[in-house]
Amino acid sequence: MCLMQEFALTSERISFRSLEEPQIAEIHRLQNLECRHEVSDMLDFDPAWAPMSLDQVKAKLEEARKEERTAVFSIWSKAQEFVGVGRFSADWDPQSPFIHVLVWPKHRRNGHGSEAVRLLLEACFGQSQARVVSCWVPEWNQGGLAFAESLGFKRCGVQRRAGIRDGRFHDGVFLDMLRGEYLERRSRKGVR
Repeated sequence: MCLMQEFALTSERISFRSLEEPQIAEIHRLQNLECRHEVSDMLDFDPAWAPMSLDQVKAKLEEARKEERTAVFSIWSKAQEFVGVGRFSADWDPQSPFIHVLVWPKHRRNGHGSEAVRLLLEACFGQSQARVVSCWVPEWNQGGLAFAESLGFKRCGVQRRAGIRDGRFHDGVFLDMLRGEYLERRSRKGVR
């Protein structure tokens, strides 16, 4: 997509690339194992507890790719490992994009997720007119909420009874970061 080529979203630690057949097969494998809820959330697949076929994963990815101003991409480590998947969407409002980053469990806590979010925020605030960037985390994912808040996102709303996990309703937490908050945080940290 134009976003990926024009801004060359890459760093010393990670790079974003297009999703190809081997990565789609890996997404399918992980959705049927330890990342069922996370992949289902990212692909907007309901019911989230249900395993997806390879054809369903492909169809959901194709659906996402057809949305205006949307990019779905793979995240690669410096060691050339497929470590996760990301999604950028400004289809509803170009000034208010939504981002989603999912790093596979065996690659978590290595800085891949925070670097992916940093690159996405730089693209959103440094290369476009975004005034706010949003994300969504299910309340049961306390690690994901803590991660988003550690990056400077602030809770801005709750979607009550957003889904069911283990037979119980759970809420979804919306978080966002304003352009000014990003620029302030960036200047304090000396980020390029």
